[in-house]
Amino acid sequence: MSIERPFLFSREDELATTMAEQVAPFWATRQQGQIIGQEGLRLHWCAFTKPEHTRAIVVVNGRIEATEKYKEVFFDLFRQGYDVYSYDHRGQGQSQRLVTGSDIGHVVDFEHYVDDLETFVDEIVTQKPHQQRMILAHSMGGAITTLYAARKPAAIDALALSAPMFGINLSPTLRKVAKPLCRALSIIQHPAGYAPGQVPYWLKPFKHNLLTHSETRYQWFRKLYEDNETLKVGGPSSQWIWQSMSACERTIEAARMIDMPMLVMQAARDEVVCNHTMFHFHRERQALNLPIKFDIVPNSRHELLFEKDVTRDTALNLSLSFFDAQSAAPLEQTA
Repeated sequence: MSIERPFLFSREDELATTMAEQVAPFWATRQQGQIIGQEGLRLHWCAFTKPEHTRAIVVVNGRIEATEKYKEVFFDLFRQGYDVYSYDHRGQGQSQRLVTGSDIGHVVDFEHYVDDLETFVDEIVTQKPHQQRMILAHSMGGAITTLYAARKPAAIDALALSAPMFGINLSPTLRKVAKPLCRALSIIQHPAGYAPGQVPYWLKPFKHNLLTHSETRYQWFRKLYEDNETLKVGGPSSQWIWQSMSACERTIEAARMIDMPMLVMQAARDEVVCNHTMFHFHRERQALNLPIKFDIVPNSRHELLFEKDVTRDTALNLSLSFFDAQSAAPLEQTA
């Protein structure tokens, strides 16, 4: 694992102070608004730009996440000299929910997520000319971004994927039955119902979490959700499960179609997405000699961008060094 140059990131042991004294004023400078996605849904977006910035990073987050959760990430990326753009997926964050009065994680068609990303890039990101545009995507966002890159090959210059959802981590038995079962259930559940075993949002204790080893960052974003009910998203619907499993299959097909450089970062101890399918994705691209960089981040859980400093620094350094490599000259860091 090679890192071309060090970057400066916020520190876990100073998080409360950094959030209050630096990130909060930075967050207050955001541009924000709404766009209209597929089926007329209102989607919330935000952006941080500076006239002298010539490159942009679009951050595409994962299931149940929101732009507000990524304040620290946006702050660190912007300080490296990038414009930063992001949005809330349909049914999440401050975007419009699909099931009224419920926190269920639902989608009618996974391709609507891809349509929304296309709309966001076309209507918001491209309004400012940039020398290069990159995407940093996490988990479900990685699946969305991969399908988008196959659809719009000229829109983005490089992709960095953090623990991408190319497959859901299920036992072999569940993997065989989950898709047909959830597809059948989705037909009879009106309105959309939770998939088997799924429940509304609840504040899971840190010791039971599968997302991060950083208790500081975990407690921070859980408090964020407790303080803002509109951000809470519970378990997925049966429709979301089978639509997402179908989309995961399409990402492996898309591996053979994307010409742009890609970085895939795998969390070594991931229990949320399927690491085996990441290896499959990697092999598909290698077989066709398509550009891909693959790094396993040691001792890491699923949320690489919210992990302990040593892990988070590695993921951010890998991403930014990879983006730098797509340019003739690295950017100067911004104070």
